[in-house]
Amino acid sequence: MIANYSRTSQRQYLSTLLTLSSPMVRAVILDDEPNSLETLQWKLENFCPKVEIVATFSAPMEAVKWLQKNPVDLLFLDIEMPNMNGFEVLEELENIPFNVIFTTAYDNYGIQAVKFSALDYLLKPIRNKELVEAVERYQNKTQSGHSEVQIANLLQNLKSEAQTGLPAKITLATQESLELVAPHEIVYCKSESNYTMVYLADGRKKLISRTLRDFEQMLEPFSFYRPHNSYLVNMNEVRRYVKTEGGYLEMKDATQIPVSKSKKERLMGFF
Repeated sequence: MIANYSRTSQRQYLSTLLTLSSPMVRAVILDDEPNSLETLQWKLENFCPKVEIVATFSAPMEAVKWLQKNPVDLLFLDIEMPNMNGFEVLEELENIPFNVIFTTAYDNYGIQAVKFSALDYLLKPIRNKELVEAVERYQNKTQSGHSEVQIANLLQNLKSEAQTGLPAKITLATQESLELVAPHEIVYCKSESNYTMVYLADGRKKLISRTLRDFEQMLEPFSFYRPHNSYLVNMNEVRRYVKTEGGYLEMKDATQIPVSKSKKERLMGFF
């Protein structure tokens, strides 16, 4: 029956099946701004029927005490709060057996560390579509027990960011595993539609459910450059730039990466 539908219809059909079959998500909201808290709660109740709001808090320490005693699946956590920000809330918790979606009005403090740790975040004002997609990403997760690893990496990345200005480890999450790697361990990345194949220095490769644009934003400060629409390369792993035959980069592992005409001028700045 599904085979008679268009690809879009198939995705919608499968998404509906997932929603109907998935269990209820027990969620908590922590936000010191009453309007933001009430708006998010209303949006979840009206656009995410599988999410059950079991508690809401405007005071961080009250939320910490409650979370230490009550099991939940998902925490919507505001980053900017007086006295104790969202990251400090996580540091106060002894165990974090739940997933976290950060909410913030600013795309600055800590967001790079959040991205490096493969954690989700929503910019305020939160759009309905982005909220639904974030909840669906949580529901589609097949990994279990990885949230604590990701949050531990986040806290380490925040310390590194405070000391050096850059996070230290990037989380590569696949359906089978979750691995922490340093940027210099990545040789190059290749676009696979909405996914990215990450090629590591030890010869392994990992298919990650993030776009090449996501990796470009994260890795550009670490001497990564996008010489072609489909590739992002670690320029420290480049052996030479061959100008003939259309132009390509030869990596230390002998891989040849094409170079677009529009990228050649800026590329020369690395040599």
